[in-house]
Amino acid sequence: MPRPPYASAVHLLVALSSSAFAQNYLPLDFSQNVQPNNGIYPNMSTLGPEYYSGTSFDFVNVTTQNGQSIDARVTILGSQGSYEFVGWIPDYNSAAGQPDGDLGVYYRHTGSFAQPTGGIAYMMTFYAGGGTFTQQAVLSDFRLLIYDHDGEPGQSESIRTYLGNGLMGYQIRNGSNISASRADGTVTFDAGGLNLSETGPEGSFIAYYSNTSQVRFDMFGTTLPSNPAGNNGMFAAFDGDLSLTGGQTSGFGSFIAVPEPTSSTLLAAAVSAGLLRRVRQRA
Repeated sequence: MPRPPYASAVHLLVALSSSAFAQNYLPLDFSQNVQPNNGIYPNMSTLGPEYYSGTSFDFVNVTTQNGQSIDARVTILGSQGSYEFVGWIPDYNSAAGQPDGDLGVYYRHTGSFAQPTGGIAYMMTFYAGGGTFTQQAVLSDFRLLIYDHDGEPGQSESIRTYLGNGLMGYQIRNGSNISASRADGTVTFDAGGLNLSETGPEGSFIAYYSNTSQVRFDMFGTTLPSNPAGNNGMFAAFDGDLSLTGGQTSGFGSFIAVPEPTSSTLLAAAVSAGLLRRVRQRA
């Protein structure tokens, strides 16, 4: 007995979501920075330890697409509330014996509780290689494993991503207690407050992107007076080739496609499937 069109449409959409794992993702490597590091021990922490405090940071040869090298620039767009940008950590985690090429992003609460909620926003932009940073390049498919996204009891942490930047889906690490919510063309990942590893994937999620030259991240949180004095730093690392997990996604939850299929989308797909079936029957 043939399946009804609606069931076929559901099966088709599930298959499209699953196809995310069949892509050949471009690996991203943030180890070849153009500007030299200009600081050590950001916010008096042991992370890095070297970092760059400039608001714009360039990298060459972050990946190769169709035989063409690709460069990247990360730029702070601004800050809000009682928070300030500290710096970038290129090639993060290599000193800990992990695979090279991750990018660390560090900001902090200033200690003023008049505006306890706020953070920073930054943009990652890709360019045709050569070190000129003049011609933007659209990358086909890539993914970022974002880790040490954990928070603490006295300091919450969130990362907002944008569907308009080509976000096509995500996976959340099992046991991380990270939750995701959608609103107004964004997906926000709220940390679980578990204070997990700074160099492992325990507090992480994977964001999948397709056909984009720019990716924006809003990193924000709320710091309470109960947070221990001096422990006001907020950090996340971006692994562009999943080398932290050996390229594997085992240990993560199911792939969640965005935007998720709505009832109207399913109905439209069902109608299309029915029309396609009738056309084929007439052929």
